[in-house]
Amino acid sequence: QFSRYANLFFLFTGCIQQISGVSPTSRWTTIVPLAVVLAATAAKELAEDMKRHRSDAEMNKSSVRVLAGTSFEERTWRDVVVGDIVRVENKEAIPADIVLLSSSEPEGICYVETSNLDGETNLKVKQALPETAGLLTPADLCGLRGHLKTELPNDSLYTFEGTLVSEGGKLGFRECALDPTQVLLRGAILRNTDWIYAVVVFTGHETKLMRNASATPIKRTNVERTTNRQIIFLFGILLALAVLSALGSQIMTSRNRDKLAYLVLPASSSATTFVKNILTFIILYNNLIPISLMVTMEVVKFQQAQLINADMDMYEESSDTPALARTSSLVEELGQIEYIFSDKTGTLTCNIMEFRQCSIGGVMYSDVVEAGRRARVVDGAVVGQYDFGQLREHMAAGSERSAMLYEFFQLLATCHT
Repeated sequence: QFSRYANLFFLFTGCIQQISGVSPTSRWTTIVPLAVVLAATAAKELAEDMKRHRSDAEMNKSSVRVLAGTSFEERTWRDVVVGDIVRVENKEAIPADIVLLSSSEPEGICYVETSNLDGETNLKVKQALPETAGLLTPADLCGLRGHLKTELPNDSLYTFEGTLVSEGGKLGFRECALDPTQVLLRGAILRNTDWIYAVVVFTGHETKLMRNASATPIKRTNVERTTNRQIIFLFGILLALAVLSALGSQIMTSRNRDKLAYLVLPASSSATTFVKNILTFIILYNNLIPISLMVTMEVVKFQQAQLINADMDMYEESSDTPALARTSSLVEELGQIEYIFSDKTGTLTCNIMEFRQCSIGGVMYSDVVEAGRRARVVDGAVVGQYDFGQLREHMAAGSERSAMLYEFFQLLATCHT
């Protein structure tokens, strides 16, 4: 909070008010309002941090199946340790950095979506070592004996060096080299694979995802920088006024000392008295910089963030997800955006393919058919379009045409890229 010069100024003023014989006001006049201002800001920051904390707690309480003896038991993510053998099922998030041992697919293949790591929504193929791909039951996994030799924890998402060292048991005595093909990173999601078995290599803050998460820097918005500059300007004016006033006081006191017998004045006008007078006038004129300025700005920003959250134009109805402004300074940051650089069309648009029309054996089918374009038979040939409801009826009819329709959709499902 003291990166804001207004708070720094009021802290300075509050400190010089504690010097006896300098302050013309109570020593609590500035400190108490400053404490209230900082407490209000701290409460707002606490509310925003608590949201993040709850999100982290929910993630850590997620459950995963860990091999214990000859069966799997449920454990929370935070209880998973290096060396555990875990079972992850389709559409579940990966709880730690793990090395793939086997999967439900042939040859130990599995598919992961890494959009949480690198923003890519296309699935990546991972494959277990041929030596471990046959470990398909908990009993097989119990027969594993050995250890992993791996690189030290690092932040490189696309590299991995390690060796699986088998010390007898199911695999015999051998060493198998590991590479990124066998490694599934925390944050990725398993797709199109019923289940996988894997051994944990890095957990918690040693995972590559957490290694890439840096501390949030203090972001100074344009409004805050402008306010800081204006406060420096006002402080310059305040200092000039205080020096001039102290100079005027010094001159008046030295000229009229005999007429001011009712004041307890020091015997002589010294540099110490002059400096004390400057500090006194700074305290007197400190209202030139308003202490409520920061609170007013915080309240406005907080309210604008609530307006973003309540904006129906940014509400996603299909997933029941409203907009969420995680920080109240978002409004100022959005206001500074001049250009958006995008690497490809899928980044800013929704890549959702919708099945609208098809032509099968020369007959048109469409999801919506206008009244004048409905299908009719002219001279034994079909003219116009059928709707998708009629397409289903044709498929269910059991005729030669329905076999052609089935073949069409079989090909479409196979060659869907």
